[in-house]
Amino acid sequence: MSDLYATVRAAAAEAAGISVKASLSTLSGSRHLLPPTYANAPHKHNMTEPDADGVATWVSIDSAASFANRIEEQLRRADFGLDPLRLQVAGQTLSTLQIPHRAYDAILRDSLLDGKRFRQTAIGREVIAASPADASALLRYDPAVLLLGGWDSTQTGRRTGSGSKWPACVSVEIFGRNALLVQRAGNRMDPLDIEGSTQGIVEEADGTWRLALEHDAKIPAKDNKTKDTFPRRVKPSEINHGNALSLDPKGVLVEDITLCGALSLSRLRRYHFGGNGEKDLAARTALALMGIYGIAAVIEDGLDLRRDCELVADSVVWAIRRTGSSEPLALTVADSRQALQRALADIDIASPVLFTADNNLEQLVARSR
Repeated sequence: MSDLYATVRAAAAEAAGISVKASLSTLSGSRHLLPPTYANAPHKHNMTEPDADGVATWVSIDSAASFANRIEEQLRRADFGLDPLRLQVAGQTLSTLQIPHRAYDAILRDSLLDGKRFRQTAIGREVIAASPADASALLRYDPAVLLLGGWDSTQTGRRTGSGSKWPACVSVEIFGRNALLVQRAGNRMDPLDIEGSTQGIVEEADGTWRLALEHDAKIPAKDNKTKDTFPRRVKPSEINHGNALSLDPKGVLVEDITLCGALSLSRLRRYHFGGNGEKDLAARTALALMGIYGIAAVIEDGLDLRRDCELVADSVVWAIRRTGSSEPLALTVADSRQALQRALADIDIASPVLFTADNNLEQLVARSR
């Protein structure tokens, strides 16, 4: 097998990017799976409009943003030291690989180092000032921003600008083809065999309840207009007694499942790191190998996306893409880990720095619990 580090280093200098495509199947072997659900989606799932037979050409099973979070989790688990900015809040320690907006997140913004808020510290000023012309501060303190994207959009008070935007260099999504919407059954079988379809129970605001008497007929029955009114008359099922059977439009049958991803090397070449060409290439190589390791580790670990959506890869194909050509790239998770460790030896990642949440943030968390 070729030297993955040398291969990626050469590609980082001139190739357009690296692609990955995997054929997936459900762990159970069924064609049925549950895509993510969205309250405002017409069919609860992100999908093309079904045809007259109820079949949608395409359905999203995992979005690029969701997959980026899975990459972050694998990078954190591997403990490469790629998240030196840590913060202590509400009795737990988090890193930039665990907070939504990475180095630009409000949790870090509202944390202190030696009594100074993040944006006023030397580290914070360097991170905020980073630009494509010199992204060395982000490489040193939060390289995931350069790989997975970030936007300095959490500044409070009078804004001095729109904030730096870093488009993601990695985009991976999972989708299904020819998806047929199905119904999902939900059952609760009561061993006490309690029955009752009438609202013969009086529920009080303190959570207690009693059987309704004749004179309780004047108490309003629960409906959308009186859902916050107490006392109210309810059915046994509304206080979680009795049998409950439901059939809800949720989930799909799919013809096949595909993972498609791209790592843009041309985008990485827009970034410079405060030195000569050799230093730039070393940084781009490390970032590319971060992406390769993260994607490979997510696939290898098994794609446990959610209940009824546990997937495995039947085949995975990697390629280095250039204009007019595609070169197969053979790799394993072990190869990519070793290559990344070698690449990281050539760049300067900071040692861990621990920030602590300010009093306002701690109180805000406490009040929310």
